[in-house]
Amino acid sequence: MMQTNVSSGGFMLDEMSSMFQPDSLLPVQYFENFRRKVQTEPEKRLLLAVLEDALACYQKHFSSRGGRGMRLFRETEEWIFREDSTRPFCFTNICEVVGFDPQYIRKGLLKWREMKIEEISRMTFDALPPRTRIKLPQPHRIERTRMIGLRA
Repeated sequence: MMQTNVSSGGFMLDEMSSMFQPDSLLPVQYFENFRRKVQTEPEKRLLLAVLEDALACYQKHFSSRGGRGMRLFRETEEWIFREDSTRPFCFTNICEVVGFDPQYIRKGLLKWREMKIEEISRMTFDALPPRTRIKLPQPHRIERTRMIGLRA
């Protein structure tokens, strides 16, 4: 059974009606919101592209064994997991500008890395078949006089 308090009923009506009243907003404030968004949008897209490239590089070169791929992976890993926020284009600052939580992304990458390591460790390599020697056709030997165009 539900009881209604009549004395608070008037308060609820006032509260409900205030929800539907227009907010006071000057035209300058309204258009300033759009102006700022349009000006910062290209910069955010660029930072988002930098972040996307770093994450793709991290995942692509994760299993590299040497050379350029391993160097790219190490540099990207260092950039992502460095806790330095004093540089303008550090991972933390870029994440915050585009609206991502840097710790959440780091945790996700660590989880992805653990899954990949587990996946690699579960791989079995079947015994390779014995090597068979393939006979390649031998090039025809051309006589020296025929190469030069002289007739013997």
